[in-house]
Amino acid sequence: MKLIRFKRANWVVAMAMLALPGALLTSCSKETNPTEQVEPKGDKLVISVLGINDGSAGPALKAKTGSASVAKSNTMGSDNAFDVYEFADVDMAVSLGNKVPVKEANVAVRKMKNGPSANAGLKMAEEVPAGIKYVVYIYEGSTLVASAELASGTAGTIDGLDPEGEYTWVALSYNSDSAVPTLEPSSPSITLPGNTDVLHASGTVNLATDPTIGIMFDHVFSRIGIELNTMGAFGEITGTPAVNVTGIELTTGDIDLLTGEVTESSGSSPLTLTYADFENVDPAYDDAKIAYVYTAGTTAQNISVAVQGLDISHADGNLPRTYFANQATFNTTVTPVRGQSHHVLLNVVESALTTNHESTPVRWARSNLYYRGDGVNRNYAFYSQNQQTTRADGYFAFEGVEPMKFASEAEKGDPCALVYPAGLWRTPTVAEINSITTSSGVLSNVLGAILDVVLANPAPGSSLGNGYAQYSLQTAPSGENAFGSATSNQNNLRFFYNGQITNAAVLTALGDDGLAGVGLSDLSLELADVEVLDTNIPILGTSVGTIAGLWTGSRLLSGSLLTALGTSVGSQGFVAHEASALLPLGSRFVKATTTAELLGNVDLLGLDVADISLKNVRCVRAPQPAP
Repeated sequence: MKLIRFKRANWVVAMAMLALPGALLTSCSKETNPTEQVEPKGDKLVISVLGINDGSAGPALKAKTGSASVAKSNTMGSDNAFDVYEFADVDMAVSLGNKVPVKEANVAVRKMKNGPSANAGLKMAEEVPAGIKYVVYIYEGSTLVASAELASGTAGTIDGLDPEGEYTWVALSYNSDSAVPTLEPSSPSITLPGNTDVLHASGTVNLATDPTIGIMFDHVFSRIGIELNTMGAFGEITGTPAVNVTGIELTTGDIDLLTGEVTESSGSSPLTLTYADFENVDPAYDDAKIAYVYTAGTTAQNISVAVQGLDISHADGNLPRTYFANQATFNTTVTPVRGQSHHVLLNVVESALTTNHESTPVRWARSNLYYRGDGVNRNYAFYSQNQQTTRADGYFAFEGVEPMKFASEAEKGDPCALVYPAGLWRTPTVAEINSITTSSGVLSNVLGAILDVVLANPAPGSSLGNGYAQYSLQTAPSGENAFGSATSNQNNLRFFYNGQITNAAVLTALGDDGLAGVGLSDLSLELADVEVLDTNIPILGTSVGTIAGLWTGSRLLSGSLLTALGTSVGSQGFVAHEASALLPLGSRFVKATTTAELLGNVDLLGLDVADISLKNVRCVRAPQPAP
């Protein structure tokens, strides 16, 4: 049977053909405006695209990470466990998953004979942009009776079918606005183009009961997304880094339109990717780049990613930095599963500074946490420079996830755990803080004794700096890296005397309104010498230049300090300052104390604020899971 197809421009010709005796019309297509209501009736089949199954369901991802050729690998805890390859200034946290970053939407899927009835109801599906070409084939048994080229975003139609007939429909797309499958295949078997995102769907339709088709496509090939992400280094990629991806072997195959089965072709083609093959995950940001490959093969892919000369601009002040001055190579193995997605995620993250005092190894961030407030994965960052700062965006309540405000018990959390990639960092435990302190006490008592002359009991591994307390590292920094020389602030563990907020009137005014409660609005504002609106009360008091205050992530649940607080649950922090010693008389040292404080819930403010504060947060690396 010869299929006859025509477009709008040929409608007059088509009508003339219908008027001719013996003329047979087996197919036509019509595109409509997205808002146009196309009423199904008679011999007209109405077709629309719902979306694409995202490829994250079904068989578990068959993938594992290998070892880096130039760096030690440590597995870090997360939803998808990281293999962290350590370097002098940044690390690479490599993870594997089966969900790639695509735009999704809730799609209403009806339970119908001609669609994906098993998935009826609301489901998350990958969006199909408007204008993506696809072909719909209509079969009676194994005989092709009609076909039409359509485009997503508009309702398509096929006319001239039997109003009482039941048909098998098949939709095929190359997920492209230009490339289109053949309209008239000589058989149900079609040879597919290589390295292409082939989409397929099929079902049955009875025009008498429901002459509509809602297409939910499936990916035919395995989709492998290789992503280079610098959100964990808190900056966007600038320039053109040298990125080379090798070890990819691609195959294609033939698809049986009616069954969806793929017969893999013999032989494979090697593919090398460069930085030019990567595109932005989000067009608005240059901090996440991804390249996709598609293969019919199911043989393990031993993928190697080499990176060199990675320039970024830190979000805090657009400070430029260059990472991987020497080439770094990362190896991973993915075993493709047809119809599934595989995500190789390479997260560039700031490396940590390790202390080991009191037999307690702790891996510290190089600078304090601040609230960036630039979207879910970009809300938190570490300051680009470790230096004295009183910016409002760096002072948090205990377990507060937003700066300069208090939260209810239900709103509390760990802000460090929210630093991208989530779960790589956390707030230090009290045991980790105790490794760099020599005493403990209720906050108000500790602050009241700062000027006292005491017996010298310097904090373990500490030394005095110009406006900061410094702690020795397990391995001293050597040479130059992206953070400067071995003596730079970023390459040494230094807690600057940024002060803390303890004034009762200030804390009560802040409440859960934050800066607005004290007549301010800009979180980037330096708070030194700033007073509460219409008062002479300095927000930071006299603590700037005197005290370094940090939070732990541990609640105080028992003991004499809790009794002294007069509460059932407390919080614990860290205060370091310069102290004077009795002996030798006049000598100076770093005194560091673990503090006991009230939880700082918003409902406590105004009742008892003597032992509540806002402090800085210095994150530490999350513990490693068991192998």
